[in-house]
Amino acid sequence: MRRHEGTFMKLVRWMIAIVVVLIAAPFVFLYLMQDRLLYPGAEAVETFGDLTVTRPDVTLRGWVLHPDASDALIVFGGNGMSLSGFASRLGQCSDRAIYLLPYRGYEGQAGKPRERDLVEDGIALVAEAAKKHANVALAGISLGSGIAVQVAAETHPQRLLLVTPYDSIANVGREAFGIPLDWLIRDRYDTAAAVSRLGTVPVYVLQANNDQVIGSARTEALVRSLPQPPVRWEHVATGHNSMLRTEAFCQALRF
Repeated sequence: MRRHEGTFMKLVRWMIAIVVVLIAAPFVFLYLMQDRLLYPGAEAVETFGDLTVTRPDVTLRGWVLHPDASDALIVFGGNGMSLSGFASRLGQCSDRAIYLLPYRGYEGQAGKPRERDLVEDGIALVAEAAKKHANVALAGISLGSGIAVQVAAETHPQRLLLVTPYDSIANVGREAFGIPLDWLIRDRYDTAAAVSRLGTVPVYVLQANNDQVIGSARTEALVRSLPQPPVRWEHVATGHNSMLRTEAFCQALRF
């Protein structure tokens, strides 16, 4: 009898161990892979231009389109977006001086992407653009909307365009994976908290009606958190990755 009880207890312990592993596995996977999922990187299609931003730990390079324009637009791209690859499209849509500074680790840029560094790099870029242009506007696309909001909260630009924005990366991840991620994520991009510091900065929101990446609830939660209603909140009949090819996006860059 004792031998059977011992065998039974071993089986119970094994079953418990298997259940624990099955529960823990997705959390371990997401913790280990979060940087690769959040920052997959992008390849450059052009060599760096004349734009240089010197930071305490690295010198960043990029491009400026229409450099002689009186007003400037700084674009913060999506997490897999090649800014150099979209430069032609952006230049066609706006006659402002368009500043394109790839994130650390993107398009041959030095360094490794981290939320705090990307925000501080953005603040430094605004200061650089403000030396040469009367007005500086910001545009944030997908992941970049979270960076643009934090930069705008510190610099109060002329205006702010948010394309497929979200309230927090933790909430986006929870919807995507079906599990709570607040305690797991290193770079949280709590955009809904940051917008409270925008003050009177005019905000234009572009939301994709068929967005399979940023759910409508995430964009709507962000808009509800704004200190004042957006000057325009446009719903576009397109998907997340096709938004940049729409005429609505092109028009929004001119607001």
